[in-house]
Amino acid sequence: MMWRSLVSVVTVWLVVGVSLLQAQSGVSGNWEMRLDTQTGVTTWQARFEQNGDRLGGEIDLGDNEVLSVDGTVEGSVLKFVIVVPDLDGDQPINFEGEVVGDVIQGAEGSFSWYGTGAWEASRE
Repeated sequence: MMWRSLVSVVTVWLVVGVSLLQAQSGVSGNWEMRLDTQTGVTTWQARFEQNGDRLGGEIDLGDNEVLSVDGTVEGSVLKFVIVVPDLDGDQPINFEGEVVGDVIQGAEGSFSWYGTGAWEASRE
């Protein structure tokens, strides 16, 4: 009887531990981002690093432009900014989206000279 109780407790702790680890690294990994704006469809490669509620990483815009990500994650909602260097001054681009499985459904936004529109990302 005692062994059954011990096995039950260990099983519960393992399930809770795995769930916590998955929650901590929820969006960590490689993603393909797709912006659909007036200038057309643009595809970027992102590597997100989630540590608790902090979001970091980088986004590769192509043409040797790799920009840092600075943001937060609250539940399934993430918000982050990248700063695109420009001769007329740095251009911050803000992103907001909701993680649904292996997809991030992005909110409509303004993406500097890329125009306004929608974005989404898929886990690679």
